[in-house]
Amino acid sequence: MSIRASIAIGVLCALTLAAEEATEADSPDIGWDSAPRRLTSATPDWWKLGVEIRGRLDTSTGIERIGRDTYYLHRLRLNSSITWRPWLKLFVQVQDARAADYDRRPVPATMQDPFDLRQAFAEFGKGEENRWTLRLGRQPLVFGDARLVSTSNWGNVGPTYDAARLTRSTNRSRLDLFSSLVVMPRDGFNKPRADRKLSGVYGNRQLPRMGLTVDVYTFWKSNLRSVDEGFHPGHLDVLTSGMRAAGKLPSGFDYNVEAAVQRGHVAADRLSAWTGHCEIGKRLRGTQQGPRVWLEHNYATGDRNLGDGRRQAFEQLYPTPWSVVGRAVDFASRNLHEPVMGMEWQLNRRWKFRGTARAFWVADTHDALYTLSGAVYARRVGAASSRAGEEAGAWAIYQLTRRVQLWAGYARLFSGPFLKEAGRGNQVHYPFAVWSYTL
Repeated sequence: MSIRASIAIGVLCALTLAAEEATEADSPDIGWDSAPRRLTSATPDWWKLGVEIRGRLDTSTGIERIGRDTYYLHRLRLNSSITWRPWLKLFVQVQDARAADYDRRPVPATMQDPFDLRQAFAEFGKGEENRWTLRLGRQPLVFGDARLVSTSNWGNVGPTYDAARLTRSTNRSRLDLFSSLVVMPRDGFNKPRADRKLSGVYGNRQLPRMGLTVDVYTFWKSNLRSVDEGFHPGHLDVLTSGMRAAGKLPSGFDYNVEAAVQRGHVAADRLSAWTGHCEIGKRLRGTQQGPRVWLEHNYATGDRNLGDGRRQAFEQLYPTPWSVVGRAVDFASRNLHEPVMGMEWQLNRRWKFRGTARAFWVADTHDALYTLSGAVYARRVGAASSRAGEEAGAWAIYQLTRRVQLWAGYARLFSGPFLKEAGRGNQVHYPFAVWSYTL
């Protein structure tokens, strides 16, 4: 299917769904409705159905020396939730993700995955407070503010996990223990990777009197297929332990700080690394409707001496690939200094804006700049400058109806001395437009 036809179908679907919803709201007694709405209304109370449709038009310029690539991503998700007993819930989500007019072949499995099982789990537990729950099956994992472990919603496919997760929750605390196999998109039916495991414990405690939330965690990442700096095969075992604190300050200020250390080995190489994040923001006008401005700094260690049998570069776990909307390139939190300033504003119930300006430095010029996939984006050992570049980005969301949402945004990366020395001097442009429907 051509990209023009795909875009036309997407726009037509969005407008049709919005028109049907508007007609329904204006004329509640009309007696007709869209097919998804009729289907979900016909089910009994113990069985809930849901529909999620999203179309995204991307244009990337200057990445991987391919010039300009404009493509359309379409994703359909169908959800089914059954409350079998008060203590037993079953949930299934199937997904159909497609890419039109994507120039590179084969199309990555992270962009195209026709009709696959994305979630399928059983949840055992009853009660709202002081309760234990056990979730077994294919499920998302999201912890903290998604800097270390998450399940991307921005990606057209997104990883999930075949996991066992035990949760103890009260009105002010939560404790999660889990063990999982990572399910990566692939050709054919998505299966768990027996060689990629992620386990951990994550605790959260709210302290209302102090206006503070504290998280403490340890993750264990295991990969049976890895290589050391000498390209000798082996397995990876990494423990990541950290703490996060977020809360409110007087005069409309807020903060969010996090630090994590890593110990372990990558094949025969010993690993010792750390990462940190600090952010302070302020809500202008003193109300929730006012714009929020913030400053943050992210840091992750790099390798000082490639080939010495020791790793100082922070090992990525499974973060969300698009944690901050508007990024031209998804740089990993590895060998990276990243100061950021930003503004977000919920102007009214329909409009929301966000803009960021950020800069990138490599923490050590003997190491590389990486993408979230783990690939090297740019390497120039001993470069004269560690400044990789700057990026500016912004997006806007318009809530067209209760269930239809429209997005538009743009990001641009301005290459600095390090990228130019590494042969990555092209400016990167990334405009995008999105429509979505959720029922």
